[in-house]
Amino acid sequence: MTSPRSVALVALGLGLGAAFHAADFLHHGWWPYRFGPSPLNLFWNALLPLDVVVIALLAWHWRLGLLAASLLMAADVAVNFYAWRALGFEAFASAVPLQAMFAVLVWAVTWRYRAGGPFTTG
Repeated sequence: MTSPRSVALVALGLGLGAAFHAADFLHHGWWPYRFGPSPLNLFWNALLPLDVVVIALLAWHWRLGLLAASLLMAADVAVNFYAWRALGFEAFASAVPLQAMFAVLVWAVTWRYRAGGPFTTG
């Protein structure tokens, strides 16, 4: 079965995130998020290759890609929410709600097309 259009929408959203991370690397070098603690920097630096890998999974084996996208978005929203609310990085105040909305979309698509469940046709 070919992947449904909603999977392409998930890939597009991840591609947009990858583009933002690539722009950060181009403008600020390999460690563009110096304002945050090292563990968060490592996570944020890993997002560009992780986004690309998940996009490839969506193209190759889209159900596995949806699972990976769901996990990635859960981690991304959790880390960025922590950076915003616990560490006080107010620059995340507008990004976190947008990421959370995208995460809900990813989770809804993943739920709909979960392997072996109902509603598994495109």
